[in-house]
Amino acid sequence: MIYDMFGEEGLKTQWEVGARLKTPQELREEFQSQLRLKKEQELDSSVKPRSDIQINIDASQLFNPYDGPSRPVSRRTRLSFSDILSNIEMTQLFLKHSHEVPINDNTQASFVGQMMSRNGVGGGNVVGTLRHTFSPKFWAEIGISVAQPRILSIKGFYAIDTDSFLTVNSQSHTINSPPTINITCGRRLGTNITGYLTYKTGAWTLGPWGKDESSLFARREKSAIAVGLSGGYNKSGYSFELQTGIIQSHISASYNRKLANDYQIRGSTTLSTTNGLIVSIGGDHKVTTNSRVAIYLDFGFPTGLTFKFRFSRLGQKITIPVNISSEFDSGLIFWSTIIPVVTICALDQLILDPRRKKTRAKKLAALRDRHADYITTQKREAAETLRLLRPSVERKIDAERDKDGLIIVEAWYGNIVQQIKEDVPLKDCNYAIDVSIPLQALVNDSQLIIPGGRSKSSIMGFFDPCMGEPKQLKIKYIFKRKLHEITVDDTAPIALPLRSHIIPNDR
Repeated sequence: MIYDMFGEEGLKTQWEVGARLKTPQELREEFQSQLRLKKEQELDSSVKPRSDIQINIDASQLFNPYDGPSRPVSRRTRLSFSDILSNIEMTQLFLKHSHEVPINDNTQASFVGQMMSRNGVGGGNVVGTLRHTFSPKFWAEIGISVAQPRILSIKGFYAIDTDSFLTVNSQSHTINSPPTINITCGRRLGTNITGYLTYKTGAWTLGPWGKDESSLFARREKSAIAVGLSGGYNKSGYSFELQTGIIQSHISASYNRKLANDYQIRGSTTLSTTNGLIVSIGGDHKVTTNSRVAIYLDFGFPTGLTFKFRFSRLGQKITIPVNISSEFDSGLIFWSTIIPVVTICALDQLILDPRRKKTRAKKLAALRDRHADYITTQKREAAETLRLLRPSVERKIDAERDKDGLIIVEAWYGNIVQQIKEDVPLKDCNYAIDVSIPLQALVNDSQLIIPGGRSKSSIMGFFDPCMGEPKQLKIKYIFKRKLHEITVDDTAPIALPLRSHIIPNDR
């Protein structure tokens, strides 16, 4: 049918496998949607446009205003709107845009344009980079800026083996001094952890080359060595680094974790000899398919307090750091943490979450109305199947009881999670059905085996009681006169009996 309607192009499209519920018109609409998405992905992968806008705002005077050069205003003094605007200042604006052009399968060229304005003084540059992949283990790139300051950079990566890698990054600011070189060697230490060692040469000399003190002062890079660990699991990640150097030494650690409903929290801390103690906490949330919103709070001693807001969509990103205080203030830190968290939670729970639920309920209602005839037919066929299976199932139960075998006491299929939330008996739910008879019919020699990978609504005697919602299968059974219970997801495999299913009070 797909080939007859769309030809070879339709066979190349990724169709969602499921029950035969879609009309030719719905198939046509899905094909057009998939085709548009494929073209957008091909265009994005060929050009890879990326934009980054950062607007630094200083609002420290708003939270600690001064009336005149030395006399502070009382904190009880109300500020007018014009006073608020006059106490907010944009201190820095940074813009960056890049795109990539593939030359062939192994070579790509990228162009990056960036500009920065700080306190009324700014500049910009354009950097061109050429990257070539020599083999699956080795790639290298070279880049050069067009305007002053002219910087030449060379970077290479080599995979020593499946567990080890080497990265070399070199930058040259002037021909009067040797280039700075950063060398990183890493190795996988375990399934979920990788260790690395980094050496930074900083500004160095080679005989008379690089002895010009003015050039060394202008470059400011100093030698350092760092060792670190990074790893992650299914829903979390972490990193740790220890660096010692001529100018700066630091200890840093970070942790991130994914939560439910597309939330992610992150935290990091750094203790350094130059910036003191800095702590960063925050999180981000996926608001649409391609958009995320993040909020972070950076505070430390003696750096003060900075609030960051970031919005990203596809390859475009806008970041707004707001400097709230230039000094450490525990009261501001407390309220700067509580107010955004309470505001976001209230916004999500009172506005966004009800809107999502309402939209989802409308889509589910429309889906079920569109397939009402199909659902009715499946329900009627399942009822007829149960009527035919009942006599043979009763005989099988008697045979299993005689040898203390596997007997299905009760089994329910549907949205069991929703039933648990609402605390409603399963027999009274309209989104769960009794499937004890068809499951008992599948018992063979005191064993029940159901492969995974597909919905259980296709099993004989089953049907989908809550189309469009996540479903689970809850089984309570007796084996060797002991009561067992298990709940599995719709597409998960099942193997009964297992000792781990024994109800604790029945062990």
